[in-house]
Amino acid sequence: MKNTRILLGIFAMLFFASVANAQTNTTPPVSIDVLKTRASLLKETTNLNKLKIKLTELNTQMPKLEDDVARANERSAKSAVESKDAANKMNANTADKKLAKKASKAAKDSYSDARRAQKLTDNLLSTQQKINKLNADIEKLKVKIDKMDQQLKFSENVN
Repeated sequence: MKNTRILLGIFAMLFFASVANAQTNTTPPVSIDVLKTRASLLKETTNLNKLKIKLTELNTQMPKLEDDVARANERSAKSAVESKDAANKMNANTADKKLAKKASKAAKDSYSDARRAQKLTDNLLSTQQKINKLNADIEKLKVKIDKMDQQLKFSENVN
């Protein structure tokens, strides 16, 4: 009876050990090239995400820049009209020093407003060029990532 229990216990342990061993799935080793490709793919995907973040930031800045340019252009046009009016008044009465000072101040204001509008316009164009470049870089990176992904899938299927 004792021997039967011991034998039954040993068989039970062997059975459970063989079932447990059958359940552990051993994966074949992955080649170094596949691991390097995965690392490169991860790196490029990270770069893609960084570019997308930059693009989003620039796209959120665009409406504000456009509004700033529009306001600066309006102000520049208004100050140009004021400068022209002051110059015309001064021409009508060339001996009046107050009119001369007003015309001079209006001309300076017009110049500074036009300069500010030009700087904002340049900034807007620069931002638009950055957006276009980022879009192109993102598309190139997507193509590169797709190629790497296809290469990785092919390498994994071969192994």
